[in-house]
Amino acid sequence: MTLQDRDESFSIAVTDAPLSLHVDPMFDVFRMLDPRETPASLGQLFGEPRILAVLPAGAGEAEQSLYRALVDSWRSDNHAIDIVLDSELTAIPPGTSAWVLGRSNRFAPALCRPDDASSPGADYDSIRLGDEPVPVADHSIVIVRRHPDNVQRAVGLVLIDPPAAGPGLARKLPHYGKYSYLAFEGVEPTNVVKGQDAAVGSPLVIDLREKPQDALPGLAAEERRALAELPPAFSAAKMTEHVQWLAAPEREGRGLGSSGLQQAADYIARQMAEIGLQPGGDNGSWFQPFTVDSGPDGQPVETVNVVGVLPGTRPAWSEQSIVVGAHYDHLGFGWPDVRDAFRGQLHPGADDNASGIAVLLELARNLTAAGSHGRNLVFVAFSAEECGRHGSRYYVAHPRFPATGIRGVLNFDTVGRLRDGKIAIHAAGTAEEWQHIFRGCGFVTGIPYQIVMESGEGSDQLSFIEHGIPAVQVFTGAHEDYHRPSDTPDKIDAPGLVKVATFAKEAITYLLEREPPLTVRISGSAAAAAMTPSAPASGRQVLFGTVPAFDHRGPGVKVESLVADSPAARAGLEPGDVITQLDRRPITDLRGFSQILKELRPNQTVTVEVVRGEKTLQLQVTVVAR
Repeated sequence: MTLQDRDESFSIAVTDAPLSLHVDPMFDVFRMLDPRETPASLGQLFGEPRILAVLPAGAGEAEQSLYRALVDSWRSDNHAIDIVLDSELTAIPPGTSAWVLGRSNRFAPALCRPDDASSPGADYDSIRLGDEPVPVADHSIVIVRRHPDNVQRAVGLVLIDPPAAGPGLARKLPHYGKYSYLAFEGVEPTNVVKGQDAAVGSPLVIDLREKPQDALPGLAAEERRALAELPPAFSAAKMTEHVQWLAAPEREGRGLGSSGLQQAADYIARQMAEIGLQPGGDNGSWFQPFTVDSGPDGQPVETVNVVGVLPGTRPAWSEQSIVVGAHYDHLGFGWPDVRDAFRGQLHPGADDNASGIAVLLELARNLTAAGSHGRNLVFVAFSAEECGRHGSRYYVAHPRFPATGIRGVLNFDTVGRLRDGKIAIHAAGTAEEWQHIFRGCGFVTGIPYQIVMESGEGSDQLSFIEHGIPAVQVFTGAHEDYHRPSDTPDKIDAPGLVKVATFAKEAITYLLEREPPLTVRISGSAAAAAMTPSAPASGRQVLFGTVPAFDHRGPGVKVESLVADSPAARAGLEPGDVITQLDRRPITDLRGFSQILKELRPNQTVTVEVVRGEKTLQLQVTVVAR
């Protein structure tokens, strides 16, 4: 193969016919980029000195007024907008960038990828943004593409639903400049999906095949290392040490009422003292005692939360606090959530939740060493989470600082299996600002994350949500070792624990100095759902065998993975399936799915409806005893 540029040429010897030539885009960083080297983005549209806005001629007066008000709000001396109807154009003029407004706009179908390819045009129910289908109903959607006839220009599609979201969308969109697509929910639109498209058509890539096809496999350039790498602020070895101590056989699985659970409480208190926290329990101690009415033998059990405080320095904030929590109890030898096959076996609980305690302690160490901050920071190791969140319920009713002054809660539960996945933030819908705070954490740290707006089931953040306090759970994903004897320390991803702590530290540091309170978005229904006690999983008698994708927004429950040789696996369910019906009852979300499972009995056969790609299948699943 010979390449020639002007009067110079050189040869590259290859053993097989080359498919393509890729020039390293980082070879010379001081150059003007071709537009095709970067994805289309909102920033292009808002940066144009003059732009076209295309309204749908077939829309009613109310819809046209909605979109006119939207673009009118963006007009300025440096950003002129001309408004036309789609009936006045045969194509978007190649010399201008444009907004295409409204679902019935005749230019809209060319700009979006309907999730259901059999329903083109204005009849589609959802649009695929990145890898995720987003329902058109009750969502405001924005998509930006390259102008089909001019790579220097961009065309943006805007769909608003409900119409009352228009003013909020007008205000927020200019702040999302780098994104190629966005989706929002609600009247005060909350961002739920965002991303950048891949850059295509770069002149630095040449297809050398005789019959080029649409898709050419990309070549990954060699990863560039930083000129200097700072040592991590958190110790993976120290976190591993915590997990191994807490999940050791001597701790007896940290079951309620066990000596191992008391040993764990004493260990956490010693660590807090060594770190330099102040005792935050009763009577100047580290411990906050409380009683669980019914323990493993049906009798009352005494146990304790372990509380440490890093005091704030601003007198005006003396009654305000940020709470960082994690539960330290587990199932012991199988109570309350024991599967028949594992009854009487030790459940070490390395991921659930020695991992959360490890992150909590090392965050305390790091933030104590960092020096003063304005607001009180309370670290709470909760007990009796596994049997109904008793510890966190007790703390929020008897807080170290007034409950009305708790400005935010981060709860770490099951954070030890990150590996190549994303940190999940559950219950981010409890405050308007959570998603923006964690977006900032992602920008600063570069650590992948995903936002889950719903509260979901189970963990200690719900005890705060039921009191109207914005709280989130930090989580690294479900796995088949959950509540099994196989949840052992050797499976913990220690570098992943460092990432979780590094990511969360940014949020905590911000909350400690943020002036106004978070904007609480806990509806009456969300609070009522949280008020429903998390029944221990012993209330569910059957094993189904799916691990859910918690970031799926419904309807239905998406299968992320399957437990090997489980009823679901034997019935033919596959990762990526979306379960829409169980026992012939519709599934809207994970909570509804779990509720139906609690009503099933061992060896019962149920019909499961799943959506797999463009197909809807009905499978028969025979559940077995847990």
